[in-house]
Amino acid sequence: MNTNFKSALRNAKSNSGRKFPRREDARCEESSLFPELNPRFNIESGASIFTIGSCFAGNIEEVLVPLNFKLPTMLFSAPKSEWSARPNGLLNEYNPGTISQRICYALEGKPLAEESIVASGDLYADLMLLGGATDVTKERAVERRNEIFDVYSNLQKTPYVIITLGFVEAWFDNQTSLFINRMPPRELEALDPKRFSLKLLDVATSFSLLERAIGALCDNGSKVILTVSPVPMKSTFTTSDCITVNEYSKSVLRVCAEMLCKQFANVDYFPSYEMVRSGGLANYIDDNIHVRDEVVKKITTLMIKKYSN
Repeated sequence: MNTNFKSALRNAKSNSGRKFPRREDARCEESSLFPELNPRFNIESGASIFTIGSCFAGNIEEVLVPLNFKLPTMLFSAPKSEWSARPNGLLNEYNPGTISQRICYALEGKPLAEESIVASGDLYADLMLLGGATDVTKERAVERRNEIFDVYSNLQKTPYVIITLGFVEAWFDNQTSLFINRMPPRELEALDPKRFSLKLLDVATSFSLLERAIGALCDNGSKVILTVSPVPMKSTFTTSDCITVNEYSKSVLRVCAEMLCKQFANVDYFPSYEMVRSGGLANYIDDNIHVRDEVVKKITTLMIKKYSN
């Protein structure tokens, strides 16, 4: 992006948030920073909103439900025997590859390859679900995948989409050419050592994956809010410290979000990542992973307030 001299001066003069806030600045509240926002579009009261992405997307859902927004992802619920956390937590997607796949396949009405449902002992594992998902019978694995497919079929007719980008460390299934949401089962890796590989995605690859999906959403007429999840990675498969890898992930995704907003007029960036991270570990519960409920509520309420004006 190039800006000429006069335009740069004009930007500086008109930008009330030009300078980084001091403690007395209105953007600084309770030791966290809240950037000024100029949304590109409004969200109608009670509208249908499709949330996609990391567990922070689930946090956002919990705040949106009492505000009477329609959330197609709340139509899915896994029994506790299959997933002990949030009932629709199996819908979580973390890396650009799986997020892009879900969106593109849903808009095309195309099912994921059944070969990504694999034998795991006497049961079956769905590689497209999180590692914490309980192995089930083949019949149930197919049934559950169809249930998720039905939820995503609503994406074609949902006017607003919120996507929370998680991290860029991703497993890839070379047999199906699909990004997967979990570490491959060890017994499957032993049978076919060349089937899976770990990818640490860079900006170019991440952007390419996301550009395809975001472009498809815009062609569908959807308005998209992008966020970068403030929830850090729990662990890494690289040789670097998880703190360092996490910062790399968030930086790559933040750059991609900015590039996507520049490219697509119907895409906006909401700085939930900056809001949470600016307050440090005080904004997290004791595990330093999950954001405190009151912080999520404050940020999501602010988002809806800004996009409802």
